[in-house]
Amino acid sequence: MIMLLENKNITVVGMGATGIATAIFLVSRGALVTLIDSKSQVQLKKTIHSLNPKIKTLFECSEIPPSSDLIVLSPGVDINSSFLKNARERGLLVISEIELASRFTQTPIIAVTGTNGKSTVTTLIGDILKQAGKKVAVGGNLGTPFISLLEEEPVDYFVLEISTFQLEGIKTFRPSIAIILNITPDHLDRHKTFEAYSNLKGAISSFQTKEDILILNQDDKNALKQGEHSVAKKYFFSLVEKVSNGVSLENNSIVTCFNKIKKSIFPLKDLKPSVQFQIENFLSAITATTLLDATQDAIGNAINNFKGLDHRVEWVRTVNGIDFINDSKGTNVGALEKALKNFSRPIILIAGGKDKGGDFHGLKELFKKKVRHLVLVGETKSKFRQFLNGSFSCEDAKNMKEAVARAIKKAHTGDIVLLSPGCSSFDMFEDYVERGNQFKRIVASL
Repeated sequence: MIMLLENKNITVVGMGATGIATAIFLVSRGALVTLIDSKSQVQLKKTIHSLNPKIKTLFECSEIPPSSDLIVLSPGVDINSSFLKNARERGLLVISEIELASRFTQTPIIAVTGTNGKSTVTTLIGDILKQAGKKVAVGGNLGTPFISLLEEEPVDYFVLEISTFQLEGIKTFRPSIAIILNITPDHLDRHKTFEAYSNLKGAISSFQTKEDILILNQDDKNALKQGEHSVAKKYFFSLVEKVSNGVSLENNSIVTCFNKIKKSIFPLKDLKPSVQFQIENFLSAITATTLLDATQDAIGNAINNFKGLDHRVEWVRTVNGIDFINDSKGTNVGALEKALKNFSRPIILIAGGKDKGGDFHGLKELFKKKVRHLVLVGETKSKFRQFLNGSFSCEDAKNMKEAVARAIKKAHTGDIVLLSPGCSSFDMFEDYVERGNQFKRIVASL
């Protein structure tokens, strides 16, 4: 349902990339736009230098102008913030940028959500569809905001990474294909409870119809639970079970099963080392693109040319038969669990960092199955030791260089040295990127 914007007073909250892109779009459609942010002009000077002069800006502002007809939130702004209370009481519509953008296109949307793996799967789906000869625009929570992608039309598909922050403000957002990769606890500082967080993931299918498609992780009970509420046609992917409608891993091969026709399409041994650790992500992407008639050749070409994303189960190099993997983006318990499950070979794990309040106790049995030795860094060293309770081989390291050195001493030919912290990086590094890059530089120098 296209919205009439001309001469409407619209307040955009948040002067990050999404807020600025939203304001520019609205002004181009004739709206009267006020862009507000609680930060000062000095703090925001890097992001606002190219603003259209028609956009009114209010800095250090947490009040909605009384003239507003509509409020559009950037993902970083909590929809339950107290400063929005009066606006709601006045009956004002409060929506997210993806909701706004979706009202100005008829192009089919492929929307990917989940706690971990969203960026990789979104990118891979885009790559496969391009190999299949389709024109696609890729973005959302990954890279370019959805509202900016509208400029690229006409395209065959929008492929979007979607976060819970964006799903908070949807009213009609309807993807043709929605994918829920997994749901494990994260962002509870904002969403308060795991139930609320899970339900927001499931909201990606809220406005789908029987003509639409929902793809679910057969191995994730929380994702399956959210699928119970959807009327969309359901397909599945699995690393551990055969599926009757979707894609699974069987006898070390990727197998598709659609319309009761089963086909083995890729033996894992044929994949390059740099992509062999992305199998679960491949399964979901193959499910979606097969349903869109991508050929086996298109899928194979995209997978074998896929370089992966930095810091997301990223193969760095092999040294003396030992593979070094950088998963610095693994900043929560679910990401660590997912990374460990990727490997069938013994793992020397480098973990730890700044505590996000995650509960590591559920990892104890997985550690026993997958991890030969643990090297701990950062603030959470004692927290890891507490849940392991002396049952596990582990040692501390003062910094990343020492952590890699200690890991190498414990590793044998055929092992994996995995950096997957399960924590944020801010106790020792500027961000997860700096942490991952430092790991890669150290490994490159071996």
